[in-house]
Amino acid sequence: MIKEVNYNADSVMQKGFPTIRKLGAVSPNGESTPFVFHDRLYRLELEDPSRGLDLSVPIHALIRDRETGEVLSRFGEDCYYYSLYTENDTVYVIGTLSKKPLFCGDTLILFESRDLITWSRRELLSNPGWKLYNTSLTKGPNGYVLCMEASEPAELVGVLFTAFFAYSSDLVHWTWMDYNTAFPTHRYLGGPLLRYSRGYYYLIAVTELPCQRYTNYIYRTADFETWEVGFYNPILMPDENDRKISPYAYDMSPELLTKIRTGFLSSNSDIDLCDWQGKTLLSYNAGNQLGFYYMAEAEYDGPVDDFLASFFI
Repeated sequence: MIKEVNYNADSVMQKGFPTIRKLGAVSPNGESTPFVFHDRLYRLELEDPSRGLDLSVPIHALIRDRETGEVLSRFGEDCYYYSLYTENDTVYVIGTLSKKPLFCGDTLILFESRDLITWSRRELLSNPGWKLYNTSLTKGPNGYVLCMEASEPAELVGVLFTAFFAYSSDLVHWTWMDYNTAFPTHRYLGGPLLRYSRGYYYLIAVTELPCQRYTNYIYRTADFETWEVGFYNPILMPDENDRKISPYAYDMSPELLTKIRTGFLSSNSDIDLCDWQGKTLLSYNAGNQLGFYYMAEAEYDGPVDDFLASFFI
């Protein structure tokens, strides 16, 4: 049975909340992953002109050069909820194959490239009848671990949404972890990011607050049985710094710029991150979870390993 370790009356905060500086809006698109490839910074973006309202509109994953704004490729039109992982000069993108009329599905597709332009594709794994959404892939000492956000089967999920896990030694043959390792089943967890670092698997995920407010909490585990809740939660809350426009902003329409200035902000969600020039670069979505969203960036003064650990000191 899963055990969750939270603070108690004897807990102390030794170093204070980590300082994260918001850098401003960068794109009109949805979920994203920043990554470094051949010493250059890029970003995977979900491009959905309908903003989650119409599956008949072409939807893509795209790769963007963060500095120039150039789009190098578009692919994965029949998928949604893309995530990205890099290893040995190869870039892997996972997309959830949409089972119309839904954006979610029960099959995950793996796209692979060594130049960010040409992409191969194959089925990664499937679980018939499940409803899968966002995913996140990491590599630990015993191989790859895949985190998957699910809403069905209801008898396993509990409160929407819940993270399930699978592992592999080669990205081809997969074994699902015991469904009893699903985390958490007693509250909302969305848009997960899983990252292995220094003996722990860190999980950053969206949590739902009262009155339709959304933010992110961080957890960590060494064994997928006991989860520690970060002392310094939450990570990123909506504020006026979300309305800043980054010098790296591209494809922002006048209508969206106006809405960023005046729109109702109730959500910071779907964090992903990478190391860049000695700092942790975060991408996230700002908006209201009601069709208004845009992509923004933030940074932490230190590498990703330090950033993750800083929430547990």
